[in-house]
Amino acid sequence: MEYAYNKKPAGRTARARISRVNCSWKDLSEVCRNVRYRDTDYALDFLARAAEGEQAILFLRHCKKKGHRRELGGKKGGFPVKSCRAVLGVVESADANAIKLGLGATKIVHIAANKHATYPRMSPKGRRIRHDYEVAFIEVVLEEKQQRIEKAGKKADAPKKEEVKKADVPKVEAKKTEVKAEVPKKAEAAPQKSG
Repeated sequence: MEYAYNKKPAGRTARARISRVNCSWKDLSEVCRNVRYRDTDYALDFLARAAEGEQAILFLRHCKKKGHRRELGGKKGGFPVKSCRAVLGVVESADANAIKLGLGATKIVHIAANKHATYPRMSPKGRRIRHDYEVAFIEVVLEEKQQRIEKAGKKADAPKKEEVKKADVPKVEAKKTEVKAEVPKKAEAAPQKSG
């Protein structure tokens, strides 16, 4: 079955998608937001540490009863390990597809998670109460970094900041030496009081 991705492919891309994931779609969407527009290598490392419970995930939207985390500078967050493992698997699959297609270094240009389906379920015993069973989907699109540099074009021709700073360094050093030379002269000229 062919799924319609929310991101239309423009150029050389690699993608992956998983459906009917038994995870909270709210947690999945926050995990995805933490790695969106990042390099694939960084995202894989970040998600691997989060899946082990070593890295906290910043929550901005679905955080009503979340606690404040010292690791995140006092912002709300948590450790959704199950969701991190699910997202990590999809990003690894997309990265493997990129290698198979012959792409170089890649970047995540689209990653999203949302509710996929809701199935009605009944409580197993006691009063018959309906508890819905919700499943989610995750989709990832990777794009080659070299391709993004070529799109910028005009920005690559601009002079680098390092070259401008190197030209200004001698002027700054000359001013500092002049100030240091003047300070002892003023101190010598001041009369000393005897007590």
